[in-house]
Amino acid sequence: MFTTVWPWSRAFMHLGELLTKLLLILSLTAVGVQPLIAAEIEEPPAVTPSTIADFFDTLIAQQMADAHVVGATVAVVKDGELLFAKGYGYADLEKKIPVVADQTLFYPGSTGKLLTWTALMQLVETGQVDLAADVNDYLDFTIPTTFPEPITIAHLLTHTTGFEEQLAALLVARQRDVQPLADFLRDNLPARVYPPGTTWAYSNYATGLAGYIVERVSGVPYAQYVTDHILTPLAMNHSSVAQPLPAVLLSDYARGYHYRNGQYSSVDFEWVSNLPTGPLRTTATDMANFMLAHLNGGTFHGTRILQESTCVAMQTKQFAHDPNVNGMGYGFMFSTQNGKSIFWHTGGSAYFNTMLALIPEENIGFFVSTNTPIGDLYQPLVRFVDHFYPTPNTEAVAATADPAGAAQRIAALSGSYVSSRVAHESAQKFVTWQAEALTLQPGPDNTLQVGSRRYRETEPGIFRQIDGPRALTYRTDDLGAVTQIFWGQFAYSKIPWYWTAGNQLLLLALALLILLSAALAWWLAWLTQRRQASGRTVGWAKAARWSAVVVGMVNLLLFAWFLMALLGFAESFVYPTATIQPLTWLWWLNVPAVALLTLFTILAWKAREWNVAWRLHYTIVTAASLFLVLFTVNWHLLAGL
Repeated sequence: MFTTVWPWSRAFMHLGELLTKLLLILSLTAVGVQPLIAAEIEEPPAVTPSTIADFFDTLIAQQMADAHVVGATVAVVKDGELLFAKGYGYADLEKKIPVVADQTLFYPGSTGKLLTWTALMQLVETGQVDLAADVNDYLDFTIPTTFPEPITIAHLLTHTTGFEEQLAALLVARQRDVQPLADFLRDNLPARVYPPGTTWAYSNYATGLAGYIVERVSGVPYAQYVTDHILTPLAMNHSSVAQPLPAVLLSDYARGYHYRNGQYSSVDFEWVSNLPTGPLRTTATDMANFMLAHLNGGTFHGTRILQESTCVAMQTKQFAHDPNVNGMGYGFMFSTQNGKSIFWHTGGSAYFNTMLALIPEENIGFFVSTNTPIGDLYQPLVRFVDHFYPTPNTEAVAATADPAGAAQRIAALSGSYVSSRVAHESAQKFVTWQAEALTLQPGPDNTLQVGSRRYRETEPGIFRQIDGPRALTYRTDDLGAVTQIFWGQFAYSKIPWYWTAGNQLLLLALALLILLSAALAWWLAWLTQRRQASGRTVGWAKAARWSAVVVGMVNLLLFAWFLMALLGFAESFVYPTATIQPLTWLWWLNVPAVALLTLFTILAWKAREWNVAWRLHYTIVTAASLFLVLFTVNWHLLAGL
């Protein structure tokens, strides 16, 4: 119905899908859900250069076909040596410049955070930084004391600082928009919404703090420290954390591509204000050196960058919401698949996707990066482990009798959830809630449906993925109502159905439809009454009609502008701060407008100037205008709130 009457409603109804696809590839601002599905068990191939080549040749060919990937670069290390490295496709599609594994630089996005964490742990080793210390001890500005507990260095390393999501100014369109790190951190301080150490909420801002602490404690700029203490000792000579790239490397940098509607858009460089969150441009073979150091107790060809005990700490699960779910090491994500402990990190932007994974017990690691988004950043890891390290399906959930009360617990879990990694007190709340939503519902055969996957309860309160190793558990309040679920690294909070961004969008579309009807109805009424003598028409009635028309048309324009800004965000991948900010001030016009419409509604019923149908319609219009005010307040789209 909406698409027939109101043309913008189709865009509203599909905005959620658009933003979900968008934020799945933003590992600078997103670490998503890992689809760990157990494979059919066959005799695994031996890990050799030949079998590795066969695997990645097949994987990259499929990505090129399915996701229109332009170029990719791969490196695999094992037992202290570079086992395999290869470039695929093009670094520059227009010029047909091929990708060369030891020459072509890619942008690994958030995978570069591992350099920041490595640098911070170097300072922990020397005693210059204390894992248990308050971060404010190392800063020249103050993180507010929202909670009694301070944010510690360990909280930075495990993404448990409790900051809300922060997208603004992270990626910028031009070099002149890049702020110095200190200015960025002062200007974009996010709200603290969880007590530190309690909730995993991936934070780019926290990573920026870590890099700034490296800078302040070491006494040299962050980029210089990383170059001197990581890149140079590891002979990562074809890598840089400088913006822009040094001229000697610029000609080897791959262009980034985005494929849509049969065409590629491209970019030659992506600028980052919060440099420690995604600092690196590098080759696959240089990243091989980094992986070798972390797999070899902190040394690379006799050069030590970390103590062995530090590497062990980084590759140990340091935080999880529950012993049954995955968690965090220091800087590395921690997961299990096919009985293997895996330490990994993804990275992404509008134009590049990356996965780096270490399997310490097998002394193997791989790095794969594409200069076109593939959609599922975890696909290389899942397929790699299933291919080379399959196990008998001991982790799969057998279709046995469920624990008593399973159906009741499934019913209690059913509902809408939003990730802990969302904004709460900024205009970015709408974007993040829309993209980080999750629905749980009863599935067939007494299972729990989580998105597209099914889980079976294996013991009271523990659900395990059918045909896969992933686990889900939950937390309840004092009355026994489910408040949170824990799933992998992630925490999700249960919310009423009407607070989901998708349903809010539908209500918004309905409110705008009502305002559109006011504009049309009162304009037609005005045309009709021009031809009629109406001795009873009073001044307030005319003002009421035209107020409804003006309020309706202004809101239609403002929300259309808002929608276009979000669509532009999806295209450019740069949060449209400069566009949203004037909107957050203009929406204040709705506050006096609603007060005026409310006054006219009272007068309409008191004076009975119109018939009942017209009065009811005007009342509904006023209610729709009030909803728009509440919408902008709830999503923090009013400046100053």
